[in-house]
Amino acid sequence: MSDASQERREFLRMDYEHDVKFRELRGEKLSTKTQAATRNISACGLLFRTGNIPPALSSIVWVELDQKMTNICSEVEGDLIIHNGGVFGRVVRISEGEPGQSYDIGIAFLRRKDVTEDQIEELTSQG
Repeated sequence: MSDASQERREFLRMDYEHDVKFRELRGEKLSTKTQAATRNISACGLLFRTGNIPPALSSIVWVELDQKMTNICSEVEGDLIIHNGGVFGRVVRISEGEPGQSYDIGIAFLRRKDVTEDQIEELTSQG
């Protein structure tokens, strides 16, 4: 089988390499900002690379995006939870990037229809 026939991704990905910062939700607080670099983005999420310890699988993260990318994401998926120049997402994939040096983190954007209003309020009230 060819690689193309094994592709399981539902959405087209666009290469997008840009420095970003992310924060992981730990308990009821967001961690300090951690440096990362996006690799690609799609309608449902993004992939970024970090040299730091990766966030836990299934954890919620906030990723700071520039205004242009935030606008593009909200146009493609109008239901995103956007807050303070970034978007919230759930970690759905962790893999080794450069062996022993970095991790690739895949997140699925959180959408308003997937969480309750109380959960959105909780997320957006984080520091």
